[in-house]
Amino acid sequence: MIASNSGVDFISATKLAGGNVAELLASPEFKDWLLEHLAETEITVTFTKKDGTNRVLRCTRNASVIPAEHVPKNEKPVAIKTDAVAAFDLDINEWRSFNLSAVTRIEWDLNA
Repeated sequence: MIASNSGVDFISATKLAGGNVAELLASPEFKDWLLEHLAETEITVTFTKKDGTNRVLRCTRNASVIPAEHVPKNEKPVAIKTDAVAAFDLDINEWRSFNLSAVTRIEWDLNA
């Protein structure tokens, strides 16, 4: 499904195909796919925060887009629970994280 004429909404596409969204989001393949795309481009992720409110996060992990002072200095892996993804918020210029199990929508520009 094309969302906002600019990206693919995997959550809706999975539902339309009769798939299990929770299973998709929990898969290591999906997390790997998401991390690969975040490393290359901007992605908009909508998720439900722990307090129950929705959050729209325009984010990336592309070092060429992140201001130099915010790019991690080393490549040492950070111990983070497997459901969480860290990404740079392009609107507030700070690192944020979200849980894959809380994601309700993912979009990105197909032309980027």
